[in-house]
Amino acid sequence: RAGDGRKALACVRDDKPDLVILDVVMPELDGLEVCRILKSRPGSQFLPIIIVTGKSDIDSRVEGLKLGADDYMIKPAESRELVARIEALLRIKDLQDQIASSLKEVEDKSVTDALTGLYNSRYLQERIKDEFKRAERYSEPLSCIAIQMDTYDSLLKQSGQDRTDDVVRQVAGILKNGVREFDVVVRNTDDRFVILLPRTHFTGSLSVATRIWKSLHKVTFESNGPLEVPISMGVAFFPNKDVTSANALIGQAEQALQKAAEAGANQICLYQHTTYFYRPDMGG
Repeated sequence: RAGDGRKALACVRDDKPDLVILDVVMPELDGLEVCRILKSRPGSQFLPIIIVTGKSDIDSRVEGLKLGADDYMIKPAESRELVARIEALLRIKDLQDQIASSLKEVEDKSVTDALTGLYNSRYLQERIKDEFKRAERYSEPLSCIAIQMDTYDSLLKQSGQDRTDDVVRQVAGILKNGVREFDVVVRNTDDRFVILLPRTHFTGSLSVATRIWKSLHKVTFESNGPLEVPISMGVAFFPNKDVTSANALIGQAEQALQKAAEAGANQICLYQHTTYFYRPDMGG
């Protein structure tokens, strides 16, 4: 129970109740203003609000409903009626929460790779645009690493889909564990991944690529017996005079990856004005 409007807002913020009952007349902020603030919160879950007003206070009742109140009662509120109204609104809230949860689940699935749990190519297209705009606006670096499992096709042919999927999941886990929480790891196609590194310059991106490359090569993958999984990487970065858009950034990373594969695979390529290949020292 809150003694005034400001405390009511603090209680909602801290305690996250399932329903709020507001008297129109309260110190600091009146009930109508509290209702307006609560109902205007962006992205918040449905929070039922009951406005309690005086018997002759028709204007407050009308204003409360206009502001989004879900019900109103006239003082003094009869206890059985109040309980019945609360129960009815809580049933509505439960249905609203179920719908919101289902919508979020559908949305999550639409941008998630079912096999690995990583983001998918659809998500990448939107996220890289947002990250590039932010990098341009705030003059921040942004790096991109394109990654390929070099022997995916032969692994699929020799070991079958299920065992190949096991290896893909292992690779995805290593990639996810090799970056920061706010970096973005994507399974772009069956055998390719992309990592976006916000606020990371090219030396930092090469450090990340090297660390992940070593991690992948230190693991013994299991698919009907131990096997090696050679990995190629292409690295691109912004700012770079040849990178003027999000598509150009990912395009350069993919070009670098292609050149790494053409040059013998299982290595890292930084593609700028000249092509630079290297295989990290496994002893480091």
